[in-house]
Amino acid sequence: MTERTDDPEVIEHRLLELVYTTDAPITVPALAYFAPCSLEAAESVLDNLVARGRLHMEVGDDGAITYTFPNRHKFTPLDEPILPPRALVPHRPLSLAIRGGRQARPLLAAALSLVIPGAGQLYTGNVLSAILWFVLVTAGYGLILPGILLHLLCIAAAASSAYRLNSSLARLALERS
Repeated sequence: MTERTDDPEVIEHRLLELVYTTDAPITVPALAYFAPCSLEAAESVLDNLVARGRLHMEVGDDGAITYTFPNRHKFTPLDEPILPPRALVPHRPLSLAIRGGRQARPLLAAALSLVIPGAGQLYTGNVLSAILWFVLVTAGYGLILPGILLHLLCIAAAASSAYRLNSSLARLALERS
């Protein structure tokens, strides 16, 4: 259900949607229902548009006031909502995009990095980190002991990366609700 608003811009946007997607007569109660907003807010927006010459007000024989929109043509409604410009869309980290918003399993990330250094980071969507860990651990194995230590750090970092991804998903879910 849409929340009530008294914001004139939102009401005007909903008015245009009403005008161009339905054949319903434009009245104060119709706009107030469709927007949804108070009758006073709907009347204020309609009167403002009449004063600016965007709408015409007609009074019927029975005293009913209707508003007409010049050159009104009905369009088919969009199947998908209009998205804001890309610059206004909140940034979604690459790791969330790669995982498709699903939670990562830290144990699986650690196991993948145990088998192939950096694979756990790749699983959580951290491509650059995965490449870096693979190169560091592989180079470290040339010196034996540093390679084992780096490999253990890589496994811990993979599990940590999965935990961070999951906490990002939880924050994103809270922001959207």
